Amino acid sequence: MSQSAVIACSEVWGNNRAAAASLALPGLVGWVCSRPYHGQEAGGDVHYISSCGTGRIARLMLADVSGHGGDAAGVASKLRRVMQRYMNHIEPQALAKRLNRDIGDAVGDTGRFATALVLTFFSPDGGLSLCNAGHPPPMLYRRASGRWSPIVQPDTQERIANLPLGVLDSVGYEGRELTLEPGDVVLAYTDCLIEASRCDEAGRPDGPMLDISGLRDTLNALPIASDPQAGPRVVVDALLDRLSREKYVLDDDLTVVALMCTERSAGRGTASRMMGVVRALRMMAGAIVGRSPAPWPEFSMANLIGGLWPGYRRRPRG
Repeated sequence: MSQSAVIACSEVWGNNRAAAASLALPGLVGWVCSRPYHGQEAGGDVHYISSCGTGRIARLMLADVSGHGGDAAGVASKLRRVMQRYMNHIEPQALAKRLNRDIGDAVGDTGRFATALVLTFFSPDGGLSLCNAGHPPPMLYRRASGRWSPIVQPDTQERIANLPLGVLDSVGYEGRELTLEPGDVVLAYTDCLIEASRCDEAGRPDGPMLDISGLRDTLNALPIASDPQAGPRVVVDALLDRLSREKYVLDDDLTVVALMCTERSAGRGTASRMMGVVRALRMMAGAIVGRSPAPWPEFSMANLIGGLWPGYRRRPRG
C-alpha cells in the first residue's frame, strides 16, 4: 500500500523498513520505493528526508549499511539519531564528516560500514549540493535534453576522500553543485540496482551486472524519458518493471528515490515557519531529558539570515 508524506518544517521522515510513498516538499515532489532483502521487516538500506525550519532547504540522506536484511538492521537503526542531530546543518560536505565520525562510533568493532549519499536542495534558486561517501552515483534527468546521465564526483585519485562512512576516522569529503530546473529529476538508489544480473529460467546468473552504464541506458530507453509530464513514481515504476521483464534479479536490500524539481520556492509561509520553530524547541527539550539528540542549527550566514529573511537567496556551500 502506498503512502503520502508532506514533510513538515523541522521534520525527519523515513526509516530502514519497506516503503512505497510519495513526497511533497517546497520546490520538490518525490517517490520512495524501499524493499528489504527477501521481504524482511527491516534492512540495511536507510532513507531519510528532512525539511529545515523555514522550508527552504530539503535534504535526502540515503545510506547502505554493509550486509543486507536483518543482519544490518541494528546498525541502520542507529543512523536516524545521527541524521536527526544534524538535520539543520545545511552544508553536505561538513555533514558527511560528522556522519563519518559518529557512524564509526555507532558501528564500533562490528566491522560494518555504510556508503551514503547526501543531497541538499535549496528551493529559492534550485541549487542542489551533493556529497557521495562511497555510494553509487545518482542519475540526473534534464528535461531540456530529455536524457539521463550519472552525477559523478570530482577526481580524488591523488588524495583520500569520499570514502564510505566508518572506514577511517579522518577523511575529507568533496561534493558537486548544480542547478535543477523545473522538470529535472534526480534518481538516487542503493547498489542492489546496479549489481542486478540477468538470470536464466532456473534463476542462475546468465550475464553481466547492470552497472552504472546499463542503468543509464535503461533509463534513456524508457518511453517515459521523453515525457515531460511523467512524475517520480512513474519513473521508478517504469524502471523496475523494465528490469523485471528483462529478467534482472534484485538480490539485496533495494531503495530507489526519485525527486523532481517543480518550481522555485521561498519556503513555507509564516505560520508553518513558526510551527517549525516550535518543533525544533520541542526536540531540543527532548534532548535535555535524553529522549533524542538535539537538532542544533548550523551557524552560517546562509542558514541564519536566510531563515529570517526569505529574500536572502545565497546558497549554502560546502
